[in-house]
Amino acid sequence: MIRLLTKGDLEQAATLAAMAYPGMQISGKEAQKTFIERLTAEIESENNLSYYGLFTEQDALVGMYKLHDLKGNINGKMIRIWGIGTVAVHFFYKKEGVAKRLLQHFHELAREENVGIVSLYPFNTSFYQKMGYGYGPTRYQYKLKPASFPSSGDRKKVVPLSPANEEEIVAVYNKFASMHHGMVERTWHERNLIKKKVSYYAGVYWEDELVGALAYTLQPVKDSHFLHHEMNILEWVWTKPSAFMDMCTWIHSQQDQVDRVYVRTHDESIIYQFEDPRNDSNRLIPSVYHEIGMVGTGVMYRISSIESFVEQTNFNSLDRPDSPVTIKLFVEDSFIQEQNGSYRLTFSEGCWSIAKSSLSREEVDVCIAVSDLSSWWMGCVSMEQLVQYGKVEVNNWPAKQLDRWLMPNAKPICLTPF
Repeated sequence: MIRLLTKGDLEQAATLAAMAYPGMQISGKEAQKTFIERLTAEIESENNLSYYGLFTEQDALVGMYKLHDLKGNINGKMIRIWGIGTVAVHFFYKKEGVAKRLLQHFHELAREENVGIVSLYPFNTSFYQKMGYGYGPTRYQYKLKPASFPSSGDRKKVVPLSPANEEEIVAVYNKFASMHHGMVERTWHERNLIKKKVSYYAGVYWEDELVGALAYTLQPVKDSHFLHHEMNILEWVWTKPSAFMDMCTWIHSQQDQVDRVYVRTHDESIIYQFEDPRNDSNRLIPSVYHEIGMVGTGVMYRISSIESFVEQTNFNSLDRPDSPVTIKLFVEDSFIQEQNGSYRLTFSEGCWSIAKSSLSREEVDVCIAVSDLSSWWMGCVSMEQLVQYGKVEVNNWPAKQLDRWLMPNAKPICLTPF
């Protein structure tokens, strides 16, 4: 049986989490107590979180997950996006389908709530791709000298912020989220991090409005003296380009104390803003390409309800056909069986709609796995690229045309951990 966790289940939940995630180091008595207190606060507070557990007939907890009910930007339209995290399976119940049952339950809840898209951060990307999750945007980590940052702004406009500025920090973050595809509005957990001052904050005002905010920590450079630091930028948002330049200039001025600055972003074009984007590895990629950073894959997306996704997003802000059209799709979805099959995606009178059909694979224009469909409709990969690499075949329509109608113009940005 899968049900919501209650306060009486939290000791079992803490034990389960300690075994499933030994790296959390919560197996000790005091660590367990602290973790239970955290879970108690999460389930008793008004927030966007819910914990579900899989129990045996003897009421033993053998698996659990945390549901995040989020509000995110899909190509300029704010809709519900669910995230799943803290997927934990009891050490003695591995390879018994527990994780599969938890994911099935999560998807069923999403479909009941008409949530069209869900997301997660994977412990194993191939495991979740088999369950229909498509790869999200790549994230880049740069390690830059402060002197590489532009210095044409006004560093004196950058001021320290504190937990007293919480509402202003949330407001500028949410405004940034409304401007960028893939962004999620500020969560209850993230608000708590501001309150607890787990990082420093700096910001820029314009006409009494906070228009830029930067969260960062300072850490000693390994094997160096106590006056030598690295700056780790945890979060960086702005709603005016001048605020970005002012914060860059402020970072530029920290050369006497900061050796390197860690910048993590989904935007590969940010390197064009820096004088020297090279990191400190001194390595070359043949023939002569200087190493500038690390790249990783993280957040993954899944269309949980094709009908709800089309209805709620209507492929907002994209090019529209000049006349009514119908695109015939076959979506391969072995994990949500009711989604597997053919569809007619129709544009008429300014709106897109989609409905199941009885067409065979041979009769459709596009046959695509739900994982690739999710990545495509989220703007992470184009149909043209999927065709180029042989993953998808398209009939009757140019792939570029389908991209103009159905693929967001920018790759998603996601700064929200869950």
